[in-house]
Amino acid sequence: MAGSQKQKFLALLEILYEETDENHPLSAPQLVDRLAERGVSCERKAIYRDMASLTAFGFDIISSVAPPGYYLGERLFELPELRMLVDSVKSSEFITEKKTAELIGKLKRLTSKHLAAELDETGGILGIPKNRNEGIYYSIDTLHAAIRRGRKVHFSYYRHVIRSGRAVAQKSHEFTVSPYALIWNDGKYYLVANYDKYDDFSHYRVDRMRLVDILAEPVRPLSEVSRFGDGFREGDYLSSIFEMYAGSYVDYIDLKCAMSCMEHVVERFGQDIYYNMLDDESFTIRVKAVINDGLVSWILAQRGGVSVLYPPELCERVQYTLIAMLETMQPL
Repeated sequence: MAGSQKQKFLALLEILYEETDENHPLSAPQLVDRLAERGVSCERKAIYRDMASLTAFGFDIISSVAPPGYYLGERLFELPELRMLVDSVKSSEFITEKKTAELIGKLKRLTSKHLAAELDETGGILGIPKNRNEGIYYSIDTLHAAIRRGRKVHFSYYRHVIRSGRAVAQKSHEFTVSPYALIWNDGKYYLVANYDKYDDFSHYRVDRMRLVDILAEPVRPLSEVSRFGDGFREGDYLSSIFEMYAGSYVDYIDLKCAMSCMEHVVERFGQDIYYNMLDDESFTIRVKAVINDGLVSWILAQRGGVSVLYPPELCERVQYTLIAMLETMQPL
């Protein structure tokens, strides 16, 4: 009897979890029928006692009047939260099409089948390029283990070449590096690491890695290759680099910005820096940043709305890039 009672409770929870929500309650007779489909016999009157027992045990069982019935109320994830997770998976370039479908399927099982159907309203996988490296998940797991253990890793690195009019991945190098962090940026996964030849950080796209192995050799001390002597801080690091261009030269930069660029500046640097209003049309900011091509690209992307006040070498790099671009745009 005890075993059959436990089986009934588990079956009821499964039914409530998979089939009910605020708009789709199940009445006591319907629950009896669902249990019978699972080979569990139950009288209608027992359903009322079972619902009270599940509620007493801590499950959010809601009794609905119109339409009459029971449904599971609070869940681990609400529908808007699941939508955000599904959209994140769809828009992540490093997740393959196969794994995208698998992950979305698992996320849909976290709610009722009726609400899960709403997660399909945005259609299938977004029309963005998806990585084809199915081994990336094992690489991520191996890299996390190496970071936790403080050990170097060795891997093959692939880049695309053109063959018969198609872009195909081909091994270009092998690297042995000291891994410090994995960063998800702009739909891609990057390893922040040090290559022994240099005394700074390098970035490696995880989807381009193959055959990642953990070595016995310990990583270089973080203080030897960065300003993070007491531990890597992802937020501080991401705020100082642009477009995942690595570099060791960090300096204060002063920028004059048009008010029309305000949203772009806030998205890039956040709300906690000091914004110095010059007039109704412009303001200045001072931030720390890595002086690299990514920063230059971001400044140029503002279409003249951001100009460099300091340092002079950054101003020169922006001017040099503009001149080089103009030379390539000369009419034939």
